[in-house]
Amino acid sequence: MEIPYCKFLGIFKPMKDENESGIVEERPARQMVRPTKATDDVPLHLVSVKHETPSTFSLAEPGSWPVVMQFFLYPKTLAGTPFFIVRAFLVVMMAFYSVQLVQEGYDAWVAQFLHCLNLPVHETGHLVFSIFGNRVLHSLGGSLFQIIMPLVFCFALWIKPRDILGASIALWWAFENFIDVAVYIDDALHMKLMLISGGTGAEAPYGFHDWNFILSEMGLLLKYDTIANAVYTAGYVGMWLCVLWGAWSLFYYWFFQRNDD
Repeated sequence: MEIPYCKFLGIFKPMKDENESGIVEERPARQMVRPTKATDDVPLHLVSVKHETPSTFSLAEPGSWPVVMQFFLYPKTLAGTPFFIVRAFLVVMMAFYSVQLVQEGYDAWVAQFLHCLNLPVHETGHLVFSIFGNRVLHSLGGSLFQIIMPLVFCFALWIKPRDILGASIALWWAFENFIDVAVYIDDALHMKLMLISGGTGAEAPYGFHDWNFILSEMGLLLKYDTIANAVYTAGYVGMWLCVLWGAWSLFYYWFFQRNDD
């Protein structure tokens, strides 16, 4: 009888069968199946997935907007035309105040008025940052808190309620505080501004003028003008971006959301 398997060659030899006529037929040889190893290549069976074609971008369909655009630019629906008029007035006032600040700077009446509102926030910042026990942070805390507090209102109005106009006004306030702080920085060397004590920084002991102390401790006092100009620029640019952001929310309501009321 034919032995079907050859140990030394590791293959199956052809086997012979006799059919009913007595004719011997050879069956095709079977190859031995070798166990697979972890290092063997595994054949990939790729499955084609049908992707839906994204819808065409349209301002009227927020679902077609990129995620970033939805996050920054999709506003909540306003409560009717009267509410729209009030908000339009607020955007106009933001633009008007921005023009005043750009043209006249800290001498503008609006800057003086807002400074009276910012001053309590500034002094509160000194109290808040005093807990860190660092004199530089304590001095810096007043100016930082002037910017942090409006940002809190901005995010509170923006993230969940989607009140873009309210958020733009709060953010405008933060950038207006950049102007208020830049004036203080610009006075760091000469210290001619009248402080809350009733005298100028030059008349007060070292450390009383916040930015003279901060920049002196950091070795940047002679660069006060460069730093002040950078803060001024950030404030002016930021205020106008906020005006555009708020105006966008009104534009979108009037052309795409008004009929849904």
